[in-house]
Amino acid sequence: MQQRKTQTDKYWVEDFQLVQADIDHLYNVLLEIETPLSTDQMALILVRNRVRIEAEKRASQVSPGDIYLPRKEYQEGDIITLPQFSDVQAKVKAVRPGENPDYGSFSVISVELDSGEVVELASEYELEHPLNVDPEVDEQAEDSELVPEEIFIEYGGYVSERLEETFSDHDDLVRLAGRWFPKSLLADVNIGHLNLAEAVLDMHGGGPLTTPEILEQIGMMDDVNQRLAEFSMNYALQEDNRFDEVGAAGQVLWYLHRMEPDEVRNIPERLEYVSLPDDPDLLTEEMKELELQIGDEHSDIPVRRGPAPQSVTITLTYPHRRAGTLPLSHQLRRMFPTAYRAPRIRFTIVDGDTGEEIPAWVVLSGGYVYGLKKWFETHDVPAGGYLTIERTNVDGTVMVKYAGRSPRKEWVLTACVENARLRFENRQRNIACEYDELMMIDVDDDEAVDRLWLQVRSGKVSFEELVSSIARELAALNPQGNIHAKTLYSAVNVVRRCPPGPIFSLLVALPQFEPVGGPYWQLSKSDAE
Repeated sequence: MQQRKTQTDKYWVEDFQLVQADIDHLYNVLLEIETPLSTDQMALILVRNRVRIEAEKRASQVSPGDIYLPRKEYQEGDIITLPQFSDVQAKVKAVRPGENPDYGSFSVISVELDSGEVVELASEYELEHPLNVDPEVDEQAEDSELVPEEIFIEYGGYVSERLEETFSDHDDLVRLAGRWFPKSLLADVNIGHLNLAEAVLDMHGGGPLTTPEILEQIGMMDDVNQRLAEFSMNYALQEDNRFDEVGAAGQVLWYLHRMEPDEVRNIPERLEYVSLPDDPDLLTEEMKELELQIGDEHSDIPVRRGPAPQSVTITLTYPHRRAGTLPLSHQLRRMFPTAYRAPRIRFTIVDGDTGEEIPAWVVLSGGYVYGLKKWFETHDVPAGGYLTIERTNVDGTVMVKYAGRSPRKEWVLTACVENARLRFENRQRNIACEYDELMMIDVDDDEAVDRLWLQVRSGKVSFEELVSSIARELAALNPQGNIHAKTLYSAVNVVRRCPPGPIFSLLVALPQFEPVGGPYWQLSKSDAE
């Protein structure tokens, strides 16, 4: 018995294409059940329908004897089934003798397909041929066939991918939180309903609230299918710029855009990065590994595949310490909540020591996590301190810990401003946590540094001049004049937001910098003087 096409890799992986009949079927299902469906749910429905159609097609064949076999004799007017043409039925239009002596005596029949196309096939052909086998019902083979659900598990990803591509261009289908529904069948949500929704969110501090919570308080659409009511309200809220969908993937949460923190609606100035020249080809493998360790959110590092890590330890930099944020590095992006399209995601950070819950935001477009300013100040977390972020079993929640210890005085690199220049000294300070000695930078006067930062931002000092000036200051503190690349990165970021790449590129490209082994550099003698 010939294997069903829907049981093969080729059918789903190589040949599968959506046709209008598929779209019509799925659209009709949505109309019938009046319930939004996810892409995967519709992919399973499509697989079931394709398997059903193939089964019905086989069952509709007149009889196994009508299946085309090259060795059989056919007469004009006979109706036959052609396995090599997806089991279509065809009518024999003419019969003539074959003309190839290498194949002995045989005939040629002309058959007309349903499409009107006429093809010629051999008949009365007694030599060996793949089609010259009588079809038999193979019950064991049928029993071993995959059911639609098993086919979906194996090939559903290919089907879902095609559906996503097609539905995204379909004018009457809208998607919210990964679910699709015909726009024309959405329940009516008017401006009065939206105004009430705004009032409800306003009373709750802007949000976040789920759609059922909003519907319950405004009392609407009680006579509408609950899921349809939610979907219709979601679509109306999405189309109104007063509202922001801030739920992680799989959740729908609403917030009033005007009541979101300023640092969420706009990137904090300290985190703004104006792109700088960066030539990755200049960097050594050691420098690339160093950039990976730093985990700057603006570093061009591909997101690694595979399971997200259970925990990630980062070093807090000065710009993020001032802004009360965490860098959404290539590692942290895989740990924090994601969303289908929402640029801002509301979630919860739990203090690993006290259990305190801290409202926080993932700002995907800006590459940072906001909400820890007060926590940094309460625990006196310094720039250069280690922070560990851990996953939890609760959706939309992560845990943050810092490596706290008994305070003790340490000699640390301290930045200060003198004569409109950034200077560095080694000073003693009480430190109550573990930290990265190469990136620890204390600032004695944040306001003075802010004024210098504004001057640097105005463009009066070139990036090359800034890096060289800071390098000279750092070299003066070391008897050998050595500068670690990580320390230079940390120091530059006190007054200019910049990932490691452009800084490391300058170390390699500028003649005044000389490598002295590993990640250490020196200024040339003439430049140092």
